[in-house]
Amino acid sequence: MNKLKYSNGIRIIAFVLMELLILAATISALYLGSANISTDYFKEIIAGKSYIDSQYFSNQLITNINNANRFVECQQDLEVAGEFNANQEVTISQFLSDDSNASQYSIQQSYKLQDLIDWSQESIEVGSIVGVIRARQSSTLTNDRINYSESADTDSSTNTQVEAYPELSNDENIEIVGDAGTTDEELLDELKKSGINLTSEQMKTSIIKERYVTSNGITMLENAIYNNDFSEIIKTSEEIQEALENIKLEYSFYKENETYYKSLDSSNFKIYIQDYKGDVILNNCVDSDTSYEQYFSNNVSGGIIYNATNNEFNFTEGINDAAYSNIESFKVPNQINYIYAAGIDGEYAHNDVFSDGYKVYHNVKVSTIILLCGMLGILICFIYLVSVSGRNTSDEELHLNGFDKIKTEIGAAIMVALAIAVIFISYTIIESISYYIVIVAWMEIETSLFTLGFLSLVKRIKAGEIWKNSLFYSAVKWIALFLKYKKETTKVVIIYLAYSVVTLGLLDVVVSSGSFLVLCVWFVFAGTVGLILLKEAIARQSILNGIKKITNGELNHKIDTANLKGSNIVLAYAINNIGEGLHNAVDASMRNERLKTDLITNVSHDIKTPLTSIINYVDLIKREDIKDEKIKGYVEILDNKSQRLKNLTEDLVEASKISSGNIKLEMTKINFVELINQTEGEFSGKFAAKRLLVVKTIPKDPVNIQADGRRIWRVIENLYNNVAKYAMENTRVYMDVIAYEDKVEFSIKNISESPLNINADELTERFIRGDVSRSTEGSGLGLSIAKNLTTLQKGTFEIYLDGDLFRVTITFPRV
Repeated sequence: MNKLKYSNGIRIIAFVLMELLILAATISALYLGSANISTDYFKEIIAGKSYIDSQYFSNQLITNINNANRFVECQQDLEVAGEFNANQEVTISQFLSDDSNASQYSIQQSYKLQDLIDWSQESIEVGSIVGVIRARQSSTLTNDRINYSESADTDSSTNTQVEAYPELSNDENIEIVGDAGTTDEELLDELKKSGINLTSEQMKTSIIKERYVTSNGITMLENAIYNNDFSEIIKTSEEIQEALENIKLEYSFYKENETYYKSLDSSNFKIYIQDYKGDVILNNCVDSDTSYEQYFSNNVSGGIIYNATNNEFNFTEGINDAAYSNIESFKVPNQINYIYAAGIDGEYAHNDVFSDGYKVYHNVKVSTIILLCGMLGILICFIYLVSVSGRNTSDEELHLNGFDKIKTEIGAAIMVALAIAVIFISYTIIESISYYIVIVAWMEIETSLFTLGFLSLVKRIKAGEIWKNSLFYSAVKWIALFLKYKKETTKVVIIYLAYSVVTLGLLDVVVSSGSFLVLCVWFVFAGTVGLILLKEAIARQSILNGIKKITNGELNHKIDTANLKGSNIVLAYAINNIGEGLHNAVDASMRNERLKTDLITNVSHDIKTPLTSIINYVDLIKREDIKDEKIKGYVEILDNKSQRLKNLTEDLVEASKISSGNIKLEMTKINFVELINQTEGEFSGKFAAKRLLVVKTIPKDPVNIQADGRRIWRVIENLYNNVAKYAMENTRVYMDVIAYEDKVEFSIKNISESPLNINADELTERFIRGDVSRSTEGSGLGLSIAKNLTTLQKGTFEIYLDGDLFRVTITFPRV
C-alpha cells in the first residue's frame, strides 16, 4: 500500500489532476463572474430549482409582460385599427406623461404622426425667441417641413449659433416685421408697432426650433404672434421637446418589438390579450383555428391566464403561482374587462432572452457544480501531496531534493520573484492577448508555484529544517561558534583585518603615486600570505588523509607530525592516540569474542563426549530386565535428564553459531499457512495435555514468504514450545496470520502460568526464562534463538507483555 501511496507516478497524477481542477474551477469562476447572476440565483441553483421555478425566470417573464404592456401603449398611440398609420393626425398632448395641464396649443393643434417621428429622429435645437424670429426671414417651407438656409445668425442673448428660421405661413393676418440686419432694440420697436407686446426678457427666452408645422399650417411661434400671447410659449416648447423624446422612444420600442409581439410563433415568449368584446389587442401565438385556452394548455410551459372580469388567475404546470399573482403586472391601459395570457414555449426554439436565460441558468448550474467539485478535488489532491511530500517507496525516511536544501529565505525569495515575474508578464501581455486566457494562464502558473513552494515548506517542517536551514540560523550559529572559540576566531579576524588594511593601504599608494617599489612590496606580501595559507591547507589535508585511513580500518596508521605546527600538531597527536586506543579496544573485543566462542565450542564438545556415553549406557540399562520398580524410576530420571542436557547442549551450540553469524541459510518460497497448520498438528498432544484451547484465525488461501525451511520451522517450534511449557492450564491460545500486501504477520497469545515480573526485551536474552523460579524445564535459549533466526531471515520479532498476557509477533516480507 505504501508503494502505491508514495509512488512518484501517483504524485504526478495528483499534481496534474489538481492543476486541471484549478483550470476548470478558474474557468467556471470567470464564467460565473461574467454571467451577472445574483447571490439569490446561486442559492436557487444550489437548492436544485429548475429554470422555470427560479426567480431568475420570474424576473425575465415579468419584464417581458411589462414590455408587452408598454407595447400595447405604443399601439394605442401609433396604430389605427391594429395597424401602424404614419399619416394619422396626433396632438402633442397625446405623448405627454401628464396631459392634464397641457397648453392649449399642445391640446388643440395636430401634427401628422410621421412628421413628429421624423422630427424626433433629428437633433432637437433651441434658441431665443428673438433668434427664432430672425431666422424666419430667410427660411422656406417644403411639404410642411421647415428648411433652414445655410447661413445663420448669432443669438446675442445666448451666444448660440442660430440657423435661419422658416417663413411661418401664408396667413395674411400674420406679418413678420424687420429684416436680418435689424438690431434687437429695433426689432422690439417694430413688434410693438405691430401691436405685439414682447418684453426684453421674453425675447431672450429659449424655445424649441420647430421643424414641422401643424396640420393647419401654423407653428407655435405663429400662434403666439397671431394671438399676441407669449405667456404659454415656454411651456409649449418644453411639451414639444418632451413629446418628441417620448415619440422617439415609443417608435423605436414599437419597431424593435413589432415582430416579437405581433407575429405568430416569432419568439419563445407567448402573449395573448383580448378585450371584453373578444377583439384581439395583442397576439403572437394563437391562430384563428385555436382558442387561447387550448393553446396555453398544450403549448406553454410557464403560462399565466388572467381574467380581469373576475380577477382570477390560472397557471399552467411548472410555474410558481405565488410569484405572478400581482395584478398590477397584468393591467392593460384603457381596458377594464379583458383576458390576459402570457408564458413561454419550453422548447426554446427561438433565440431570445428566454433561450439565453435558460442557457445561462443551465451553464451557471453546471459551472457552480464544477467549481464546488473542483474546489473539493483541489483540497483532496493538495492534502494528499502535503501528506506524502518528502516520502518515497524505498523507506520511511524523509528525503529532501536540491531546492529543499537551499536556505529557507533564499527559496522563499526565489518563489516570490517568480510570482512577481509572472504578474509582470501577465500585465504586459494582457492587452495583446485575450483577458480570460491571460487570467487562466496566470492562475495556473501562480498556483503551481504556490504548490511547489508550499510542499517544499512542508518538507522542511517535517524534516525540522525550516529553522536549521535558514540564513538567520546560520548567522546565529556562526556567531555562537565565534564566541565559543573566540580565542582562535579572534586571532583569525585580527589577522584578516590586518591583511586587508595592509593590502588596501599598499594598493592605495600604488594607485595614487604609481610607485613600482610599493607594488613589488604588495606582491611579496600577498605571496607570503598565500604561501602560509598553502602550507596550512597541506597540513590540514594530511590530517584529513590520516583520519580517512583510520576510519577505513587502518588503526595502526600514524599521521606524520614532522611538518606540522601550532594547533595542527596538537590535532594530529590526538588523532594518533585515538587510533591507537581504537586498535587496542578492537583487539580486546576480538579476544573476548574469540574466547567466548572457543569456550562454548570446547565446553559443548567436552560435554557431548561423556553425555553420549551416559545416554548410551542408560539405553543399555533400560534394555535389561529390571524387576525393581525403584531402580526403573531412577533409570527413567537419568534418561530424561540426559536428553534435556543433550538438547541444552545443542541449543547452546546453535545459539553460538547464530550470534557469531556462522550459519548458512537456504532461502526458499514457503507456504506460511501450511507451516502453521503442520506445527499445530504436531503440538496438539502437548496442548491437549494442558487443556489449552487453540483459537486460530488464518487465511484459507496460501500465503508465501521467503525463508530457510529448517530455520523457520525452528522459530515456530520454539514459540509453540514456549506456549506448551508456560501457558496456564484451561486457557485459550490465540494464533493469527494476517496477510498484508507487502508482509505477513503471525502472532501467538497466551496467559502465562507464572507472573511475568520482567521486561519484554529481557525475555529474548540468553538463559532468561519467564519462570523465574526455574521450576519448569527449559534452557532460556528458545526465544533468543527464535528472535535471532527471525532477524537473519529479514523478519521482525516483537514481544508484548501486559500483566499475565504474553504475545509474540513475527513479521516476514510477503512473496
